[in-house]
Amino acid sequence: MGFKIELGGFQTLIQDRGRVGYGQYGVSGCGAMDEYAHRVGNILVGNDENEASLEVLMIGPTIKFDKYTQIAITGADLGANLNGKKIDIWRSYEINPGDILSFKGAKSGVRAYISIAGGIDVPIVMGSKSTYTRGKIGGFKGRALKKDDYISTFFEARD
Repeated sequence: MGFKIELGGFQTLIQDRGRVGYGQYGVSGCGAMDEYAHRVGNILVGNDENEASLEVLMIGPTIKFDKYTQIAITGADLGANLNGKKIDIWRSYEINPGDILSFKGAKSGVRAYISIAGGIDVPIVMGSKSTYTRGKIGGFKGRALKKDDYISTFFEARD
């Protein structure tokens, strides 16, 4: 179980802290552009600070969750809304099945991070879950998320 992308936004990628040691083969390190925001988001939801999160560029996605979880949004203020109501950044929120996260657009900054409790279930490629779009590796199918993509998560539902 996890979440479905209803709208992909401008560019939404799965990023962790990046891969190291593959530059000699032409593979970029990738990883979160704002490492601080990425790490704090993971801490807010109880993840290891290296866990992958969604890196959102300027215009955020619309996401429908299908199970209970917890999220945090850090970094840029892109006008986050949960079920149509404005929510704050730099804090965590409980998510229930059917909840919809959306964004109005950039208010300050350009990159936001959506951290999800338990982590994102995508393969580790060369030591990282980060998306390298040019090489079409990592993340979700090596590309930005788009409408109808379904992303699994590791969070265990509460009793």
